[in-house]
Amino acid sequence: MGQLSKRIISGTLLAIVALVLCWLDATLATPAGIWLFPALILLVVLSGNEIITLCRGAGVCPVPWVVHLGNLTIISATWGMALFWQHWQAVHPDRLARSWDIAAVSSMATMIALAAVVFLAFTVEMQRYRRPGEANINVAGTVYAVCYIGLLASFLVQLRMAFGIESLASLLMVVKFGDSGAFAVGKILGRHHMAPQLSPKKTIEGAIGAVIFGVIGSLLTFYALLPIFGLVGESPSFFVCTVYGIILAIVGMIGDLAESLIKRDAQQKDSSQLLPGLGGALDLIDSSLMAAPVAYVFWLFGWLPLH
Repeated sequence: MGQLSKRIISGTLLAIVALVLCWLDATLATPAGIWLFPALILLVVLSGNEIITLCRGAGVCPVPWVVHLGNLTIISATWGMALFWQHWQAVHPDRLARSWDIAAVSSMATMIALAAVVFLAFTVEMQRYRRPGEANINVAGTVYAVCYIGLLASFLVQLRMAFGIESLASLLMVVKFGDSGAFAVGKILGRHHMAPQLSPKKTIEGAIGAVIFGVIGSLLTFYALLPIFGLVGESPSFFVCTVYGIILAIVGMIGDLAESLIKRDAQQKDSSQLLPGLGGALDLIDSSLMAAPVAYVFWLFGWLPLH
């Protein structure tokens, strides 16, 4: 079985699982996010293991248990605080105002958790200090790993908790359509390398394909997918959908290149071989991690409608 076939099969199966979990989370009378949170925990733990391995390949030695504890604390604090505030203000008359309240308290919980991680990283490094030349890089590596995964993943949690499943679904649709478009168009038409030092197979033609497919993913999401499930009230304008698709596709590509930078510096082709044809968990979520804060801004300022 070729690389393309493996990629298509793995991607299709994962997309089906993600859509089923989103559907269960949106339709069943259970706490918001309860179906998706275990999957996020699994991805965060697996990605944490991979970033630790990549850091070690680059000569940086973050403390594994601090990385994992920090990542899980950040996303748990974000979700837990949002869930509490969602319950507390269940009778609030203004949906957007309530969304801002949830986003605010979740952000505070995230920042407090991140500050605790920095404190813990320094404390642990003090305890294991033996000779000069390692402590600074190890503390930096620990905090960097937690920020890259835990902090950025907290925006995925906030999208779901503050703005509903439609915000998370729209992000994933645009980013994954963009990824697929970049791969397919680059494979067929790619001639001009975009960043040969970081990712020799990425091309300018593939980047154009990512933007086009990202816009298609955005339009399909807001005009077809979300209305089917009753998850959008007034559909956003064609212009807003297009801008949303373009920007998220571009930022998603930057996220992909960011992970390529990490892998090249660690002299690794993939973060792991966990998923046939796709690589590791980090390869799966790198684009979404970087694009999540951008999507968050769109929903936070009411540029996309809440149902």
